[in-house]
Amino acid sequence: MDELGDILKGTVDDHTIGQLEEELLLLDEAGNSFDFEAVKAGKQTPVFFGSAVSSFGVPTFLEHYLKMAPAPQPRRSSAGMIQPDNEQFSGFIFKIQANMNPAHRDRIAFMRICSGKFQRGMTVYLDRTKKPIKLAQPQQFFADSREMIDEASGRYCRAL
Repeated sequence: MDELGDILKGTVDDHTIGQLEEELLLLDEAGNSFDFEAVKAGKQTPVFFGSAVSSFGVPTFLEHYLKMAPAPQPRRSSAGMIQPDNEQFSGFIFKIQANMNPAHRDRIAFMRICSGKFQRGMTVYLDRTKKPIKLAQPQQFFADSREMIDEASGRYCRAL
């Protein structure tokens, strides 16, 4: 740690150097060593620091995420296992958020596509209610922007 203090001396104040050294010690004590095989097996999740609002660290996160993310996996459903290369559209709602827009009484369901291709306006079967529902206003979020989308797919390519 003294070596780090020597490197940063004159760049930042002593209080900031002390805080950085303390936080690095905490990571050494509380954190696990990075294991890429454990990440690929879904047993470890890497931690990234940044801000989507100010875009600080976002490009770095996306670059590394694409290198580390596991390929799409089969998902269990009420109809059995759904393979990611199945042509039929399927997805699951993993979060429902209310009041994202203070000017409206809105609710948004966040969905992960498991297979097939999503198209705006399509009617899908909602297993929970056992009823069809039309997906009329699909939106995608990135940082502080929100935009309507026409189609999306669960398939993606990545470099290893």
